[in-house]
Amino acid sequence: MARKGYTLKLRARLFITGVILCYFLFLIIQQSFDIQGQNNTVAELQNAITNVQLENEALSRQIDHTRSDDYIEQAARDKLGWVKDGETIFIEKNK
Repeated sequence: MARKGYTLKLRARLFITGVILCYFLFLIIQQSFDIQGQNNTVAELQNAITNVQLENEALSRQIDHTRSDDYIEQAARDKLGWVKDGETIFIEKNK
């Protein structure tokens, strides 16, 4: 009888050990998927940051250009019809 009890205790320990190992294996796999998902999110956010930085640079260049005298003069001519002293304006007639 002592032999049968010993075998049961051994099987119970092996079963519990197997369950615990399976649980930890499940946790490791789940965490690796979570980490991969977070890495993908980080990559997407870094791409978004790069795109926004490029857009900011383009807008800064555009702002600098709109502050130039040449742009102000051209805008005044195109939008407001202003002319310099001594200039003659020619207006085309549509047929």
